[in-house]
Amino acid sequence: MEVFVKILNIRPLLALLFFFIFCHTLAAAPLKIGFVDLNRALNESETGIRSKNLLEAEGRQKQQELKLEQEELQKNVQELRDNLLLKPEAKHQKEVALKQQEQALVQKSRRFEQELRQKERQFTEKIFKELKAVIRTVAKKEKFDLVLEKNAAEVILYMSNTTADLTEQVIDHYNSLKSSKK
Repeated sequence: MEVFVKILNIRPLLALLFFFIFCHTLAAAPLKIGFVDLNRALNESETGIRSKNLLEAEGRQKQQELKLEQEELQKNVQELRDNLLLKPEAKHQKEVALKQQEQALVQKSRRFEQELRQKERQFTEKIFKELKAVIRTVAKKEKFDLVLEKNAAEVILYMSNTTADLTEQVIDHYNSLKSSKK
C-alpha cells in the first residue's frame, strides 16, 4: 500500500518546533523529543496490514474480471478478422461496436483504479487519525515534550537534544487497542 503522508506541512511545523524549543530553553528542564515513522506505523500495524490485504484482494479480483473482458474483446476482434464472408457494411458496424466495447473497458478500468485509490485514501485517513490519538497517549505516558513525524525530524539539521523513535511503541499500543476491541 502506498501511503500518502503528505498531510504535514513542514514550514509551520518547523516554526512551531523553534517556538517550542525557545520556550523550553527559558525553562531549566531539558526537552524530550521523539519521532514516529508514520509510513511504517501505517504499513506495519495490524489494521494497516489487513487494509492492504483487503485492497490487494479486491484489486486482484477486479484485474481478473478486466482480463476476462479483455480476452473476450480480443477473441471478438480475431473473429472479425477471420470472417472473410462478412459484407463491408456489416464489418464496419462490428468494428464500431468493438471500438465502443474497448472504450467501455478502458473507462471501467479507470473507474476501478479511482475507486481503489479512494478506498486506500479512506483507510489511510482513518488509520492516521487513530494513530494520532495513540501517539498522544504514548507521548504523554513517556513524558515527551514534542513528537515529530520521522520525515520532519530529518529536516532538522542539528538538535542538541537526542530524539527517540517511538514508532514501535505506537504500533504495539495501536495493535493492542484494536485487538481489545474485537
